[in-house]
Amino acid sequence: MRRSTWILSGSAAVLVAASVVTRVVVYPSVHQLPDDTDSVFEYTGTASMLNAQALEAGDLANAFLNDIPVTLDRHVQVVDTDGGTAVVTDDVVIKGPDDSELSTTSHRWAVDRKDLDEVPAPEGSEAEEHQGLVISWPLDPKEQDYTFWDPTTGSEAPAVYDRTEDVEGRDAYVFVMNHEGPVADPAIQARFPEALPRDVLAGIAQTLPPEQQQFDPAMLEMLPELVPLTYAATTERVAWVDSETGAVLNGTLEQTIVAQTEGPEGPVTLAPVNAMSVEGTEEGTKERADDADSAANLLWLVRTVIPLGLGGVAVILLALAVWLELKSRRGAAGSEDGPSATPAAATD
Repeated sequence: MRRSTWILSGSAAVLVAASVVTRVVVYPSVHQLPDDTDSVFEYTGTASMLNAQALEAGDLANAFLNDIPVTLDRHVQVVDTDGGTAVVTDDVVIKGPDDSELSTTSHRWAVDRKDLDEVPAPEGSEAEEHQGLVISWPLDPKEQDYTFWDPTTGSEAPAVYDRTEDVEGRDAYVFVMNHEGPVADPAIQARFPEALPRDVLAGIAQTLPPEQQQFDPAMLEMLPELVPLTYAATTERVAWVDSETGAVLNGTLEQTIVAQTEGPEGPVTLAPVNAMSVEGTEEGTKERADDADSAANLLWLVRTVIPLGLGGVAVILLALAVWLELKSRRGAAGSEDGPSATPAAATD
């Protein structure tokens, strides 16, 4: 075999190996939650809530703030990785119209870097236990229902696939979550009083709009002077999830937290203490759609274009090597079968 044939054949073999490595090794390494993930999802909207400062001052007329503009920033950051597991922090900050901090919650989760489902927490990570998805959707989302984790109630919530829509030129799966239950997040519980005097509750009830008055004020006479309180939340989320990357392109959140007390036949709802309605910003939605487009193109290159390109060049080199080898052999065979050049012996 000619040297050029060996070189071409060897080069083809190297390219085939590179194609396999790209598809089997490189693609899985990039198709997972990056170890440098650090993203902020911004929502804007309005909220109505108890005014703790007014309550402390006895100013019942201003004890409940109605429809104040708010922003909600959710910051998700990978702080550690261990093979296919990522430890992420999940911080939510809600600010009022003067940029004052109204509430904060902080959580730490351990998730699978591909399907983002729960995994055992690495030792020393301080990640909280949970079931199902918690920060986002799988990197290969499907048109199906998922189980999500609701940190407010510390329980599982169904995320129901509803439809597919176009978001900034991207196909997005729309998921709807409706969930309710007792408030379990310690940070949220700490924002509200464990008990309130009966006359304070009556004063708050008088300041509420009619549609928010959820009980008969006459029932207050049946309560003790110091009313013990518990809290329950009702949450509705809608998420627009990129069909190729699993990135959340946009979202809405409506949540109401109500104060309850134990009645003769179970918990009795007294009044809302927090009601919030927010949605993702237009600028943020466009930015996330652009990021999803770039990520999808990169994955397409690594998954399909580069492996097929390397394989295609390998086939061409191998075909060229075969052609050169056959040509060389035909040339050699032609030389062996040609007329003899030996002259006839001379005669006397």
